[in-house]
Formats: sequence, structure tokens, C-alpha cells
Amino acid sequence: GNSRTLASNTQSLAQATGQSLERIAKSIAEINDRNMLIATASEEQSHVAREVDRNLVNIQDLSTQTAAGAHQTSASSQELSRLAISFNDLVGRFKV
Repeated sequence: GNSRTLASNTQSLAQATGQSLERIAKSIAEINDRNMLIATASEEQSHVAREVDRNLVNIQDLSTQTAAGAHQTSASSQELSRLAISFNDLVGRFKV
């Protein structure tokens, strides 16, 4: 009678508890998987950000080098212009 019903209820409750624990364990595993995906994506984003930073530094260096090259080209052009004027003056002295 009564103890049999109590045992049956206890067994049903234990099975339901076991099923609930299995669902909880499955949910925890899914959460862990998602956390791993998030961590991986965060690491990839961090890597991309570092790469972008390196590229920006390289672009800045190249811009500085280009500006220095343009300055040198301008100075060389001015020197060539000065030499051309001097050369024309020298050639003018040799005209008969």
C-alpha cells in the first residue's frame, strides 16, 4: 500500500531529478562551448586589432619617409636650378 506508493513517488521524483540534472549538465556544456567560441572570437579580434595597429605604424613610417623624400627632391631641384643658372652664366661668358 502506502509504502509502495511512497517508494514509487520517490522513484519518480528521483528520475525527474536525474533528468533535470542531465538537462542542467547539457546546458552547462553548451554554455562552455559558447564561452569557448566567444574567447576564440575575442582572441581573433585582438589579433586583427594588433595587426591593424602595426599596419598603421607602417603607414605612418612610410608617410614620414615619403615626406622626407619629397623634401630631398625639392632641395635637389633647387640645387639643380641654381647649377643651371650658374652654368648658363658660364656659357654666356664664352660667347664670342
